[in-house]
Amino acid sequence: MIIPRPRETGLVTSSGKWTLVFGRRKTGKTYLVRNFVAHEEYYFVKRDGGILAYPGQKALTREAFLEALQRTLAAGKTVVVDEFHRLGDDFIDLLQNIDKSGKLILISSTLSLSKKLLSARSPLMGFFAEVPLGLISFNDSLAALKGSGAGKRDLVELAVAMSEPLAADYLEPARSPRKVLLDVMVGSIRTVPALMGEIFTEEERSISAVYEGIARAVAAGKVVSGEIAGRLFSQKLIKNDHPAMIQQYLNNLVQFGILKRLPVWGKSKFVYRHVSPLARLFYYADEKYNLSEDPAPEKIAGHVIQEMMPRLVEDAVRAALSARFGLRECLLEAGDHDIDGVLLRFQRPQVLLEVKWGKRIGPKDIRSAEDNLSRLSAKRRLLFVPDKTGLRSDKVEIIDLDDLYCL
Repeated sequence: MIIPRPRETGLVTSSGKWTLVFGRRKTGKTYLVRNFVAHEEYYFVKRDGGILAYPGQKALTREAFLEALQRTLAAGKTVVVDEFHRLGDDFIDLLQNIDKSGKLILISSTLSLSKKLLSARSPLMGFFAEVPLGLISFNDSLAALKGSGAGKRDLVELAVAMSEPLAADYLEPARSPRKVLLDVMVGSIRTVPALMGEIFTEEERSISAVYEGIARAVAAGKVVSGEIAGRLFSQKLIKNDHPAMIQQYLNNLVQFGILKRLPVWGKSKFVYRHVSPLARLFYYADEKYNLSEDPAPEKIAGHVIQEMMPRLVEDAVRAALSARFGLRECLLEAGDHDIDGVLLRFQRPQVLLEVKWGKRIGPKDIRSAEDNLSRLSAKRRLLFVPDKTGLRSDKVEIIDLDDLYCL
């Protein structure tokens, strides 16, 4: 299935500057640029530094590539260099000294060289527009799936699964969304931790264990920086348990689209969540049930998907509504209640959200949502359910998938 990503495509094509597209591997960077962004020349740099010219995958020497690159840019045309970081610092030095004509699009899945290119000390600072490319948005997945004939619940859960481009290989009409996620999880037991490791260059391998530790801590429910630091300190991954020890690591993971930072309403704190449903499921299952070492992981994976799906839907719907309304995502945590989503404009709540994703939604669920959402003042109070048919409330707006399509 092809899922158009108009926002990201627009960011790449509309900038008049040279452009850096960066993010974790397997997020569709190459596919998007190669298929949706007009260009005259496209080069891919292999792990060994060899260079292929597309279409045709013609091998070029480094000298021939550099000559063609400068010639095409000088003619005012567009050139793409995929996995440019494999060309090393000499390539960045070259970019500093050539005429800034044409449009150069660089693609990278490595954090350090992407940061180096954009840092305040970079000689190329200001020359590149930044386009971080994360997973496929829930809204884009829903738009692509519309009209597929599946039921409302399945469409929502399928859109959650399809946010991870890896899931496209497992999509078949007869498979339920949870079976798709199950197959992706079982088929990616080695892939998920490898994706984390591959955002680092060789000289950073010594600290990659800290990033891995953070990913596991967040999936295990340690979602505040102090809790994460404490867990890493107990594992002897950092020297003390002060949150300052991991703040830059957290910032890097947020910048690279691995984690999402959400403010908590009325408190000076943030919580961290995995952006990828697949990573969240895998690390949670591995931490709690040792998924990667189990000889028959299907049962564990199925149980975890059943347990975690309501939380995945909650995160996806909150993000979707935030994007649709142009509001900032926030959570509310209190001693006796939580609110799944508080959407803000200028620090003022505009929309409150509660998500109920049980198999049967009844009067008790509605009363619970009404009670929670009445705790805070806002213009709108929304209760999202699998199917709102027959459900009524005078205190909250009950919405389902049909409303997401038309909001």
